Amino acid sequence: MDLTMISKDLIAEGGYLFLGSRLKRLAERIQGEVSQVSQRAGVTIQPGQLPLLAILSEHGPQSVGELARAMGSSQPVTTRNVSNLVALSLVRIGRSDDDGRNRIVSLTPTGERAIDRSRKIVWPHVEAAVRQVADGLSGTLLDQVAEIERALAERPLAQRAASIAASQLVRAEVADLPTIVALMNRAYRGSGTSGWTTEAEYITGNRTTEPLLREDVASKPHASLLTWRDLGEGKLKGCVWLEPLGNDSWYLGSLTVDPERQNEGLGHAVLSAAEEWTRERGGKRVQITVVNVREALIAWYRRRGYRETGETQPFPYGDDRFGTPQRDDLSFVVLEKDLTLSGGAG
Repeated sequence: MDLTMISKDLIAEGGYLFLGSRLKRLAERIQGEVSQVSQRAGVTIQPGQLPLLAILSEHGPQSVGELARAMGSSQPVTTRNVSNLVALSLVRIGRSDDDGRNRIVSLTPTGERAIDRSRKIVWPHVEAAVRQVADGLSGTLLDQVAEIERALAERPLAQRAASIAASQLVRAEVADLPTIVALMNRAYRGSGTSGWTTEAEYITGNRTTEPLLREDVASKPHASLLTWRDLGEGKLKGCVWLEPLGNDSWYLGSLTVDPERQNEGLGHAVLSAAEEWTRERGGKRVQITVVNVREALIAWYRRRGYRETGETQPFPYGDDRFGTPQRDDLSFVVLEKDLTLSGGAG
């Protein structure tokens, strides 16, 4: 057997004869990489399921026949897709009020949250990454397909999207500090907050103050206090502190997102962007510290690849600048993530 012949891309060399197979292969690659982007943002639904969910989100409940026409697919295929989404509790099936024989498909609350999360923290990065690959293409269709394949081989779509997300992290300006302080205090110590960052049950008072934050920024010029704003929007939605520790390790602290956006997966998105930001600067490991009694938050980090190092750090009792502890058994657990094992995903 001639192994040289096997190593050739026979589908590409087949030109228009194998165009369908080539486009299918390209589509599967893109969908696979979009799936990585979705997982990094905490969205577990598959990219191929998103168009159907988007139609329901945009146009409301639809019959299976209407969905098939909108999707440009056969009714049996659409029926199978709907059944898969029902099994995932993303859609429900009811009967039409006008004709009980017609089955009407609508989003469940879970489906509404999933599509909303995708629209806000996945689609903008995917669209921007695809634009990087596709803008400026010229030549025949085969030329354009070949150029897209070359671009994806040079830098996969998931890496492009991760870099775009990381670029949303911008170094804080002095004028940002009052807003950052207010956001951190609301997220960590807000009495009406029940999100994954709140410490109000264990520590009262401010999480930080503007003078303290100014002091930290001024005393650690090698560190970066980064802000997150949604693409195309100016309002502060999150922040994170990143500081090099040496030996390719970085400290990640003060991860904060707007409490109203926590259920949308914004915390996951900001954390992943911070990891990519660190990776782009040569970081191979990230360390974090979490108050020992915050079991839910520790579990949240574990699900994102962080592992306890076995090291702990003392809680600063007697220093009420960071709040007043309500327990006498507090300490910090040190967790670490190896960025070289995450393949670019959070």
